[in-house]
Amino acid sequence: MHSHRTFAAFLALPFTVLAAAVPAHAATITVCPGGSCNFTDPVAAIAAAASGDTIEIAAGTYALAGTINLVGKQLVIRGAVDAAGNPATVLSGGGMRQVFNLAVLYPNTSIENLVITNGRGDYGGAINLYGASPVFRNCAFRNNRAKWKGGVMFLNDSSPTLIDCELTANVVRDDGGGIAEAGGAVFVSTGTLTLEGCTLSGNTSDHFGGAIYMSSAGIVTLSSTRICGNTAPISPQIGFNPGGVVTDLGGACVMTACSDCPVSPACTGDLDGNGFVDGTDLGDLLAAWGQCSGCPADIDGNGFVDGTDLGTMLGAWGTCR
Repeated sequence: MHSHRTFAAFLALPFTVLAAAVPAHAATITVCPGGSCNFTDPVAAIAAAASGDTIEIAAGTYALAGTINLVGKQLVIRGAVDAAGNPATVLSGGGMRQVFNLAVLYPNTSIENLVITNGRGDYGGAINLYGASPVFRNCAFRNNRAKWKGGVMFLNDSSPTLIDCELTANVVRDDGGGIAEAGGAVFVSTGTLTLEGCTLSGNTSDHFGGAIYMSSAGIVTLSSTRICGNTAPISPQIGFNPGGVVTDLGGACVMTACSDCPVSPACTGDLDGNGFVDGTDLGDLLAAWGQCSGCPADIDGNGFVDGTDLGTMLGAWGTCR
């Protein structure tokens, strides 16, 4: 597995184990291209932040001069969205470097509304995780490339959660003919990858797992997620060593062709398609309560309209994208 190489970037860093409480007066740090914010460079803004801070990055494309090393600090890193709710803040590795190195992070670190693109690395084209379990929300990972493992991300002792994210057109390939490449989008070495409402398509591995590959210590948990249209000579969608585990919590579709997966609703819980999750949708859900396989109110696709579907709807309450 050569996993010792994964740790190399971190072993030289003087990081502190998360023992301190979040500051009582957390700051909001702003980043924008024009100079009217606290910073113009996301790398510098995140380096200057303290645990508990929020980094607000305005819309635009940021060509990173260095990798963002986020070690031990609990932050919210939030990009902007367009009128449709899609991420409008682009962080680019320029085809030269990883976008993020993430270490010693727990789920209260949240990374939101970002397009993460053109990352390059040996293990994790865009993101290398070591002892890190952040949440990614409404992020798009596109055109990243790894040499050996994980076109987008490499998980080592890490359990990130991806919610409403898209992983598209990422590649793992060693043109020099090195070790067997695996995981066109994600390689799970040790830990759990949780995908909720995500789409993984158009990713490529030259050997194993066009979208995802797991070692024997890897776990993947899926909920309302589509994994389709990925390519690899072996296991083009999800590949794993014996011992690797895939769990479908409801609504997952893993198919060769994306056209064979049902079309996801524009917004989870917006049953009438009016752009809002509101009382009308709630009434429709309650009217369908009970066994109801295939009906729109069966949000998790388990054949019943029940408390899980109700909780999902309430969690999406209001204007939706």
